[in-house]
Amino acid sequence: MDAWEGWDFQRFYLLFVGAAFLLLGLQVFLFHWRAGFSRTSMYLPVVAAPLLALAAVLAAITREGAIGWIAVVVFAVGVLGGLLGVYEHLRGIGYRIGGFSLRNLVAGPPPLLPATFAAVALSAGLAVLWGEL
Repeated sequence: MDAWEGWDFQRFYLLFVGAAFLLLGLQVFLFHWRAGFSRTSMYLPVVAAPLLALAAVLAAITREGAIGWIAVVVFAVGVLGGLLGVYEHLRGIGYRIGGFSLRNLVAGPPPLLPATFAAVALSAGLAVLWGEL
């Protein structure tokens, strides 16, 4: 238990974020695979999720110097990617027969998944910066 002594909440949270991005990335991969990767932009979150997970683990180890700032930039790109995903998913729902109906919101591209992606990335960036605020 002594090995964890002195670890602040931000470090534990960043490890949690690393695991969360691996799981989110797997879910995104499965949804986009089901859709046949029909758009090139579908590859972005699949590739980004492991990079975000790696940034979270590295930031959990140390947030000093360049590593901390690189992690913040990676998380900011994750936020932007998530917001792009919300736009793409809403656009995809709108293109379905029946447009923005409850059925299409349930059966179409899930707009809350990329929103979750963005929210987790934002919270990770805040965790890195927390001590500096």
